[in-house]
Amino acid sequence: MKYMQAILAVVGVFVIGGAIDSVRAQSPRAALYTSALRATLFNCNAVNVSHKTLTITISVIDQDGHILAVSPPTPTAGGTETSNDVDTSPTPTDAYCKFQASGTDDRNDLRVVLATVLIRTFDQGGQTNIPVFVAKTIEGH
Repeated sequence: MKYMQAILAVVGVFVIGGAIDSVRAQSPRAALYTSALRATLFNCNAVNVSHKTLTITISVIDQDGHILAVSPPTPTAGGTETSNDVDTSPTPTDAYCKFQASGTDDRNDLRVVLATVLIRTFDQGGQTNIPVFVAKTIEGH
């Protein structure tokens, strides 16, 4: 009897594993990341350069792995852009963007970029709070 239970358990594992692989095959995903930058405003932008509609989710993640913002899964037609922005003012933060696209497993179907603004203030000869805006942009891969 124990032999039969072991056989049924093994068969069950294969059936469940096949079902999971079937679901994965039906929804391919591509993920791209940017490097982290120190800023107070983070703009994560993705352009769908394929000819099909992709569902794109964009996360802004800090250096400790905490998610600062997540966009809802957004259907994005070929040739269009979607974005997710977060403002951490007045506190500068180190963060990066994570882009997940459903409907493709080819990372070349996306072009992604992180554009940031860091606001600094300086005391210049008695005048306080002179703001300086530092902008940076990096591509993701």
